[in-house]
Amino acid sequence: MALLDDSGRTGFKIKLILAGFFLLFAGQGLLLAQHGPDDLARYTPEWIRDGFADAGATHEPWIFQVRRNNGNFNQWQREAYDYQTSEEFIKSLAEAGITVYHIYCYKGFGFEAEKDHMDMAAKAAAIAHKYGMKVDTYIQWNTMAYETFFAEVPQAQTDLWYQVDVNGKPILLTYGYQQSFRYRPCFNHDGYMEYYKEKIIRYAVEKVKTDFIHFDNFDYNYPPEADFNPVTIAAFRKYLEDKYTASERIERFGFENVSYVLPPMWNDPNPAEEMVEIMDPVMQEWIDFRCWTFTTRLAECARFARSLNREVAIEVNPHGLVGSNRAWEAGINHPDLMQYTNVIWTEDNNNPRWEDGVAIGKFRHYKLGRTTHNFIMTGNHKPRDFAENLALNRTIGSLGRGVPEGVRKKYLDFWHNHKALYTNMEGAEKVAVLRSYPSMAYNILETQVAVNMAEQALQQRQIPFDIIFDQQSDEFGKYYVLVLANQESLHEDMTAKIKAYVKNGGGIVATGNTGMYDGWRRLRKSNLLEEMLSETGQGVSTVSETISTHQHKEVLAFNYGEGRVIYLPELVIPEGEIKLGFESEWMMPENANELVSSVLWVAGRTLPLTVTAPEWIGVSHDTQEKREVIHLFNYNDQGTVGGITLQYNGAVKKAWAVSPDQDEIINLPITTEGERTIMRVSSLMVYKIIVLEKI
Repeated sequence: MALLDDSGRTGFKIKLILAGFFLLFAGQGLLLAQHGPDDLARYTPEWIRDGFADAGATHEPWIFQVRRNNGNFNQWQREAYDYQTSEEFIKSLAEAGITVYHIYCYKGFGFEAEKDHMDMAAKAAAIAHKYGMKVDTYIQWNTMAYETFFAEVPQAQTDLWYQVDVNGKPILLTYGYQQSFRYRPCFNHDGYMEYYKEKIIRYAVEKVKTDFIHFDNFDYNYPPEADFNPVTIAAFRKYLEDKYTASERIERFGFENVSYVLPPMWNDPNPAEEMVEIMDPVMQEWIDFRCWTFTTRLAECARFARSLNREVAIEVNPHGLVGSNRAWEAGINHPDLMQYTNVIWTEDNNNPRWEDGVAIGKFRHYKLGRTTHNFIMTGNHKPRDFAENLALNRTIGSLGRGVPEGVRKKYLDFWHNHKALYTNMEGAEKVAVLRSYPSMAYNILETQVAVNMAEQALQQRQIPFDIIFDQQSDEFGKYYVLVLANQESLHEDMTAKIKAYVKNGGGIVATGNTGMYDGWRRLRKSNLLEEMLSETGQGVSTVSETISTHQHKEVLAFNYGEGRVIYLPELVIPEGEIKLGFESEWMMPENANELVSSVLWVAGRTLPLTVTAPEWIGVSHDTQEKREVIHLFNYNDQGTVGGITLQYNGAVKKAWAVSPDQDEIINLPITTEGERTIMRVSSLMVYKIIVLEKI
């Protein structure tokens, strides 16, 4: 195996990773970069806690515009380019209601090559601060533009500060196949990371005086391009040594000595694209390691930035829950990573719309953000974009470039005018869909499709729900129902927590192969449902209730302690092509009614909110002190919807509604049936907030 660069160099300096890089804590089979609650890396700045509105200039410095030379670039645009950093432009943003000014800072060409651009960003930042705005600076995470970087830092070339493939060739970013000057840095190399922190992040915080760092291109290349940099190989082996004892390594791999373990390799007879179920333990660990590297290095950078200014917000763009296995594809484990961010960007095209009986939207991203206490930034252009965003994200987020006008200004003003309805609240969801790490990371297809369909069914049937992860396992008790959609691989402590949750009165709806494997995807002697049935003394043939059958598999329903369990053999996939990722084909399961009925039965009590509306109406339910806040939003642009009924499980003294589509507050008549309060919404165009004042 050749580990050479293009000029044929040999004899690399393999530096050991900083000791602090391996101060680790074991959890759920994946080493996490967690520190205590006072860790600066996990801090939420005061200024961002109530939301923000972000807009401004391009994030591309002029050196990149020239070097890239895409079809939209011309040298004569320099005057318009420079205007974006002028006082006139920045002042107009502040006057329009923008709270965060966005500006370029660093693209990857090296400190010396970009210092003039960073100094221009500093001057623009000072103007923005003058007008009361915070400043969001773009800092490239994943580019080493070697032509200028090597000239400034020769050891970046000689010591391999960049990722290389199995043949020793640089791993590149692939924008339009004409940016081969963009090497991907090696994040396991201490030399590069020290340069990045001391030269770039320090300058951005101390000189530019940024309030908000956006790290761009936050992902790895797709698995065939595994990083074979010697420091990465050394780091991977040390990761395995630190993660497991000698006896645990024998149990995990069959041998103790991992000194010769390498990243996975693929070729034409063994293509990565054909992977579905990932059973190879080294390949599983490589997925974990890539996630761990990004999470740990981000935490390190966030901690460093906040050691200089505690109030710096951190944002990255790993994209959201796009429907595919992001841990496998890109080294992204969202819930672990997002301990160290305040915002994430997603750039997918799931713009809200109603298409072929499916409500397509970005609700999964927003629910991810709510669970991890992050805001989501994404493109907002049309009324439906803003409606879903405000309902679930609780902030306006990104308004793109330029001074907002038209639809953007309308919704920005609405957010400002009704900010009290978006702050100081908690989600009222009593149903949660679990995305367990080993289930989602070690399967490319079946677990992704099942979870996607379960979430789609709950969304279209107006059942407010959360998306949760292993990190929220101690919070199961706040939900009436957990949905385990083909969560096939569960660690022992997770199965114990699920059992305890049901024994104490919770309900689970399990589908497919849930609980069939352990956290290393090894077949269990008995799966989770069989264990629970055995513990109740009920055999499968004597289960308390058999609802129906699916291809000779029974749908089982039984009591377990104080709680209830339903097992559905499958969520039935409709006909059609299955696509996952940025081109995901979102689908409703053919047995969506069965899933929803199961959720309502295992809850064992009435959900706080029941909504009767067409499937293209989305719902969000929050609670504040002495009032409930319900958001209704329309995925369908075919006209106004009427006859929507809300039933709230509690007493209400007054109900009223506000909307960007109406000029005044509308009082809603209420009726009561026992302990339930009923309201009817006569019309909904795009977005409406219903406020229930409680007795």
